Amino acid sequence: MSANKIVSSQLIKTIKNSGKNIKLKYATKTEAWDRTYLAQSVQEDFGKAVEKADVPAGATTAILARMENSEKEHPSSSDSKNHFTTVYEDDSGNHIATKHVYP
Repeated sequence: MSANKIVSSQLIKTIKNSGKNIKLKYATKTEAWDRTYLAQSVQEDFGKAVEKADVPAGATTAILARMENSEKEHPSSSDSKNHFTTVYEDDSGNHIATKHVYP
């Protein structure tokens, strides 16, 4: 299984994106790490980013997920822009897509 698999998450809030309600969450545990806290400023930045993102069809939840446990969006060697790695799920918790969302 992937070390990125989200085991648990915490609700941040619900936002609107193109007229759809999207639940924002952040990963609190994956198969590789635990996160006990996410700074309020990062939660707010993530919310603003998802509000303007291209949310996949059928997605009702956007979960902030990443390998490292830093409190800032992270640059990736495959994507030099700062971004949030975001897992999109449907109402049943089924994976729709994993995408980079930009602040």
